Amino acid sequence: MPTRSHHEELVCTAPSAEVGGTDAAAIGRQLERVLASPHLCQSKRCQALLKHVVEAYLDGCLDKVKERCIGFEVFQRDADYDTSRDSIVRTTAAEVRKRLAQYYLEPEHEHELRIILPHGSYSPEFRVAPVPVAAAPPKAHQGRLTPVTIVSAAALVLGAAIAVYASRPSEMDLFWRPFWQDRADAVICIEQPLRIFRFTGPRKDELNQEMVGEQQTPPATAEVRDSTQVKLSELEPTGQAYFSYGDLISTARISEMFARRGKRFELLGDRITAYRDLRGRPAVLLGQFNNQWTLGLTSGLRFYLDKDATRQQYLVRDRNQTGKIVASVPKERREEDLAVVSRIFDVATEKTVVAVVGSTYLGTLAAGDFLTHTSYMSQAFHDAPAGWYRNNIQVVLKAPTVRGTAGPPQVIATYFW
Repeated sequence: MPTRSHHEELVCTAPSAEVGGTDAAAIGRQLERVLASPHLCQSKRCQALLKHVVEAYLDGCLDKVKERCIGFEVFQRDADYDTSRDSIVRTTAAEVRKRLAQYYLEPEHEHELRIILPHGSYSPEFRVAPVPVAAAPPKAHQGRLTPVTIVSAAALVLGAAIAVYASRPSEMDLFWRPFWQDRADAVICIEQPLRIFRFTGPRKDELNQEMVGEQQTPPATAEVRDSTQVKLSELEPTGQAYFSYGDLISTARISEMFARRGKRFELLGDRITAYRDLRGRPAVLLGQFNNQWTLGLTSGLRFYLDKDATRQQYLVRDRNQTGKIVASVPKERREEDLAVVSRIFDVATEKTVVAVVGSTYLGTLAAGDFLTHTSYMSQAFHDAPAGWYRNNIQVVLKAPTVRGTAGPPQVIATYFW
């Protein structure tokens, strides 16, 4: 069994005054700031891992930023421990990435030197954020003030105030900020229906004729259709080839918004989406009850959508209050629809995820409006707690339905944590 001296023999190069074009002393100072922040100071494991990899990088000891060595040096594992069974390094690194992202989301840290722990690597990277150039103050006028100079000065002050106010990010900008700041391509994952079938087998053409007819031949009468027996083996599921109307319209609106912001993205159906497609990429998950990724992601969140078969209702329940009903609508002949929008940092994918769960496609349609309209976002977060956009978020929506479309979404509950 190797002893601790085994790793003490690692050869390190002498630290350089500059690392990747960045001053090593500046990196050290930034590391101290980050470690002392509320995001890192409450986790000794995260502090230890981040401090180890940054200092090892600065010392030129690249062997020390490998998983096995980190487990040995930082978490006191045996030198030959099985990394496939013990995931402490990978789990802690994912948590460090999340906490770093939360730290740099705060406005006061936006222009600081960025410490980044790339996905799939424990070797840190450092980037200098651009610093906005302040306009030079106007030269002071000598002599007495005239009405013209007073008016000009007042106009400058007013213009500056308007510019500052106009430059403030909107609630929608803040909500989507993790997506805009993430350099990875986004994923929009759309639910695909489970209960869409087509006829198959020897009677396929006959059954299609009886059901829908052809251009020159009408379908069978109601009496014939009622008496026709169909075996389950004569049906095959085809939902993987289709999308719901509400999901598709919401996807188009979100795609348009991403395109305007220059955010690259990929569209995927939930039936063909694998974990590798979501890991390391911010994602939008759209659907009702069927999107497998939405169901897995939102299973433990406070607000969740439910069905009451006895009362024939769709419900939004509050898990923090033992399933208390927050809102409900009837399944049939309803005049309103429900949706729950969640924006969370998902530890499994190590990225921010926006999940939309609508009671029907109309609920998803209303949520798509909410996610892409500044006015709806402003109403939802106008009275939100300070720094709300740095937290995980849930919003419960209710929208009127008129002739197969959704009206303006109304916020009936929010939660930040």
